[in-house]
Amino acid sequence: MKKFTSMLIFLLMLGAGSCKISKDTPKVTANLPDHFRDQSDADTTSIADLPWNTFFADTILQKLIMSAIEKNYDMQIALKNMEAAQLILTQVRSGYFPQASLQLSSTSSRPSDNSLNGLSLNEFLGSSHIEDYTGVVNVSWEADIWGKIRNQQKSSLAAYLGSMEAGKAVQTQIISLITKGFYNLMMLDAQLAIARKNVALNDSTLEIIRLPVQCRSGEFSCCTAGTGSAATG
Repeated sequence: MKKFTSMLIFLLMLGAGSCKISKDTPKVTANLPDHFRDQSDADTTSIADLPWNTFFADTILQKLIMSAIEKNYDMQIALKNMEAAQLILTQVRSGYFPQASLQLSSTSSRPSDNSLNGLSLNEFLGSSHIEDYTGVVNVSWEADIWGKIRNQQKSSLAAYLGSMEAGKAVQTQIISLITKGFYNLMMLDAQLAIARKNVALNDSTLEIIRLPVQCRSGEFSCCTAGTGSAATG
């Protein structure tokens, strides 16, 4: 008897412990400085706050970035993940409201004409079949006593914010790669233009060097031509 009583008390304590309402975990706040090094409150400008289409003024680069963002597969996947996370968050938030459902069904039965039901049906109702229509409305509401819906909402919100940050990271990577390639191409074009100018300058220098030699060779031929004409005369 004592063993049964102690077992019953243990089960009651275990059941009471399992019915305990969950508590929110306290947030740990880190001690962070108000300013970074010697930054003052008056200086509030930051490059990170500028949109990419205003940071890069080149219209060609803007078109390239926009086309890459719209057609990049990773960016499209990130956007779809954001949409899915937003829909899940909206669905979880609707858990606080009552849920209603409607069910409609219809059945039709035709007894045999030679049976008793068929004879009585034709005689009293003037029909050879029976139709039955049923409509059921179900209304339910879950009280968030144990914090189930609240915890699901927090998890869905964290997933949605994570998908947003992932999308921003993908967009930043795309912009960085496009911008780096664009300016590298501009640098190579500038180097090619400088190389062509150097080739033209070298050609001009070579012509300048060859010019005295051509003049001297021309004077020698003129003198030779003049001597020959005098001897002939």
